[in-house]
Amino acid sequence: MMPIIKELQHIMKRIRHILLLTALILISPNLLAIDFSYEDLEGESHKLSQDKGKWVLVNFWATWCPPCRKEIPDLSDFHLETDDAIVIGVNYEQGISDEKLKKFAELYLVSYPITRMNSEIEKALGEPRGLPTSILINPEGDVVKKFTGMISDRTLNKYIAQYNEK
Repeated sequence: MMPIIKELQHIMKRIRHILLLTALILISPNLLAIDFSYEDLEGESHKLSQDKGKWVLVNFWATWCPPCRKEIPDLSDFHLETDDAIVIGVNYEQGISDEKLKKFAELYLVSYPITRMNSEIEKALGEPRGLPTSILINPEGDVVKKFTGMISDRTLNKYIAQYNEK
């Protein structure tokens, strides 16, 4: 009877190892990547994971913030330059109407989608410590860089090129 118990213990140990290896294979890094939903100023719903395979820059900003306004042309250029990258502008102010935000976006020629801060974005990326703050997410969906203060399209392109060389 003892050899059967030992053999069963050995089989159970091998089954546990196989299950563990299978679980590790099935859990890809993409399943662990961040994701959130947001609604643009036109009322269209989006999900960050829809842009998987692209670089995504999430830019926290406010209409009253001079450096935020100053970086908009560079962010618009970055958004339009390539099919491999997008910008999502997250307005971080309360009490401003959608109409006022739309007029602001038209006046400043914003080429990228604008949304408002929501609980999903906050949970995924946290709250910015200052404005503007930009968070760069790689094509796999992982946060790779956080920029506090103004950012230029040149700096973004340089960082992405260096990251891709690694």
